[in-house]
Amino acid sequence: MGRLILSDMKKLLRCRTLWVCSVIGFLIGMLMTVLYDMAWNNMEDMANYQMVFSFLKTVGMDADTSKQILSQFPSQVFWQYINTLLSDGNILIFGPIVISVYVGTEYNEGTFKNTLSRGFSRATVYLSKYISALIAMTITVLSYILGGGIIAAYKFDLTTDVSNEQMIVIVLAYAALFIALTAVFMLIAVLAKRTGLAIALTIVIPIFISLFVRILSFGFDWVQKAVQYWIFDTAVLVQTLYESGDIYIAFTVAPIYMVICLVLGMVVFGRQEIK
Repeated sequence: MGRLILSDMKKLLRCRTLWVCSVIGFLIGMLMTVLYDMAWNNMEDMANYQMVFSFLKTVGMDADTSKQILSQFPSQVFWQYINTLLSDGNILIFGPIVISVYVGTEYNEGTFKNTLSRGFSRATVYLSKYISALIAMTITVLSYILGGGIIAAYKFDLTTDVSNEQMIVIVLAYAALFIALTAVFMLIAVLAKRTGLAIALTIVIPIFISLFVRILSFGFDWVQKAVQYWIFDTAVLVQTLYESGDIYIAFTVAPIYMVICLVLGMVVFGRQEIK
């Protein structure tokens, strides 16, 4: 399997989409930090804060939801900017694009069939692709964080307003969730088989379901609690979960999604007709 993983990694490094998305992510990370900083400076004026808060209530958001949205703006501390970049949802756009293109190319170019003809089992091939997808996800995440981190480091001291323990727990929670999300993106890419469809599904499905659940949550309190277990929402609620003492949810959700999606992915891939 080692030779197969090495071969897949070489293919990954030749994937232009990975490097294009990494560069774009790096630049957008820089831009988002600048925008967050501008927004925070503007929100320091209590009148502006109250105006935005009142507007959110006018369009139907309850007070708790409005406060949660406004709390997403990072305080002027380096760590909070990094934390916000990890949870603002942009990674959930770049990541699936890279993975969808990487997996979809294998179907389009017929290289899956060539690999299987060399005697590797389908489960082995799938796990090898998953490992490569994890590397792609890691590069994508680090590019986005690095871009934003450079601007944040320039504007602020490398300081934190939380304990070392809290930082470690939160970073580990993000890492676990991104590992699980990679398995989710892999499953969707294998189900779709086509690059364009996979990209559309990995972006549209999370947005649609999250929106649908949030609409339901206005009428049902239990739905608002259940949304924490929808991994795409869990990934943007890590800080909130830690502060409320529910960070265990992130560490519970991640392995469940990872195992389920890996098993389903291998079952689907094992039954597909590979051309």
